[in-house]
Amino acid sequence: MKASVFTGPCKNEVMDRPIPKIGDNEVLIKVEVCGVCASELECWFNGDGGKTGIRGHEPVGIIEAMGKDVTGFSLGDRVTGLIGSAFAEYAKADVSKIVKVPDRLDPVEALGEPLSCLVSGAERTTIHIGDTVAVVGLGFMGMGFMQLMKIKGAGRIIAVDVRQDSLDSALKLGANKVYLPDKVEDIYKVTEWAHIGRGVDVAVDATGKQPGLDLAGNMTAVHGTLSIVGWHQGGLRNVNMELWNWKGITVINAHERREHVYMECMKSGLKMIDARLFNMKDMITHEFSLNEVDKAYNALKAKPEGFIKAIVRI
Repeated sequence: MKASVFTGPCKNEVMDRPIPKIGDNEVLIKVEVCGVCASELECWFNGDGGKTGIRGHEPVGIIEAMGKDVTGFSLGDRVTGLIGSAFAEYAKADVSKIVKVPDRLDPVEALGEPLSCLVSGAERTTIHIGDTVAVVGLGFMGMGFMQLMKIKGAGRIIAVDVRQDSLDSALKLGANKVYLPDKVEDIYKVTEWAHIGRGVDVAVDATGKQPGLDLAGNMTAVHGTLSIVGWHQGGLRNVNMELWNWKGITVINAHERREHVYMECMKSGLKMIDARLFNMKDMITHEFSLNEVDKAYNALKAKPEGFIKAIVRI
């Protein structure tokens, strides 16, 4: 099979690799598309391809072979799930880590792994019907979280990003008001006692960066909720504990590590997409081929005009 293999920092090459051998409880998947995730950028910078040399963990594909103990699936089923080494023509997965894709969904709107991250984080983030929610950072996770907050009953969505094109996209996906970070109005900030009564009920950091975390913390109202969706890895963060403490805010780490929860959230997310409650398709803005994996990572880093998320089509 053809696979995109790491050969060094910021460098992949398409090479021939053996088709994965499957065990009794595994399936072989012919990969159709695979999402490009920001969590792999550091690996790309360092040339770290993991055990197989092949990255990509957001695939959708067709079952071509099944182990003898696999039940509940058939050859030809389109599936997604928790599947690694997927920048390749074939990938394998344990049957407990895949779900069927609804028949009418395009593969690009059925990326199960990032969908499960969004749904699990949204389920852990408590909001009440009519709440005002601010989402700081409008990449794929921020845009998706914004939609899910709307589904959960948010009465008003405030969206914040450094890119004007992201603000424009957020309005199309359901935001009520958008701001560049330095233009956020004072009514949405609470940084001293005199500001009590301002702020938002729920603030979401979806940046993974210190400035985004700071702004989301400042926007959280007294006794409001701060949900940390951003991937804060690769460096220490400073927290204004004095501010968070006197405001009495609830802080949610909206990340999931329980695989069985991931799978249930994945099923729920696919149902929402199938019911046209959640718009995944319009968040997939850039497409690359298997021999363009480096271009895909670079687009994720540089974020060209209109960029939200890229996929690699195998």
